[in-house]
Amino acid sequence: MMIRRALVLKGFLNQIAPNRREALEKLLPPQEQRMLSDLPVYPIDRDAEETDILQKVHWSWFLPTLKSHSEKEQKLFLAALLSPIAEPLARALHISLPKENISPTGKSFLQGILFQSLVGEKNRLLPISYLPPSPLHFLLHLSKKDLTELIDDLSMYDLASELRQIVETKILKRIYSFLSEEQRKFLKIAMVHKEKSPLPRMGLDKWDQSEEALHHALHRRGLARLGSILSRQDPDLIWYVCHQLDIGRGNTLFKICEKEGPSGWAETVLKQIEDWREWKQL
Repeated sequence: MMIRRALVLKGFLNQIAPNRREALEKLLPPQEQRMLSDLPVYPIDRDAEETDILQKVHWSWFLPTLKSHSEKEQKLFLAALLSPIAEPLARALHISLPKENISPTGKSFLQGILFQSLVGEKNRLLPISYLPPSPLHFLLHLSKKDLTELIDDLSMYDLASELRQIVETKILKRIYSFLSEEQRKFLKIAMVHKEKSPLPRMGLDKWDQSEEALHHALHRRGLARLGSILSRQDPDLIWYVCHQLDIGRGNTLFKICEKEGPSGWAETVLKQIEDWREWKQL
């Protein structure tokens, strides 16, 4: 029995009378009975589950839905959200934050609309605590800032490979001048390790030598590395990680994850992520 199916079945069985639940469980093969007994009880409070998920999503994912509503309705939605999410949304929509409070029922209704706009009416996410075991679970507890730094730092492995091909001192100095102090420190770690990457060269020989172009190229490489290992994970884990990022980066990462990365290289990237985590002491 697949773990996701088992979780749904567990949720159903825990909502019926104990004697009937036991009778139904006895109809299952012994191995599946043991699997069910090892699973935690699926949460029944869907409203609480949806609220928790909404708090983990980057505010930019709500913009498309809110822009389809009137200003009056937008303010109602903002009143249903916590201030760390409502405040940047209000700025992006060029409206003031609502002063009035709404009832718990109204808040639950509005949050339900926002939740469905993210996952669809028929889809359902597993709560984070129910996700299958993965060495990448720690990503779900990173802030957007830390997750973005991971992506940028991973790109230092690509940059290290490029720098080995560059001999012109002027270009090398220009590249280093555009890196943050953290990136320069992590680059030293990356320079020690050589790898055989399936990605084509970054092509810094054609770089226009602007800071913006360099950071854009590096960030896409970092996303490609993260996507190579993330693509082999549970779909709900991918969803959570992508939605921690802003909608632009998140959608890019989603597209990368659609194609499963080579297993050998994915293992290399996983080791790089573990090294980064140890280096950051997270």
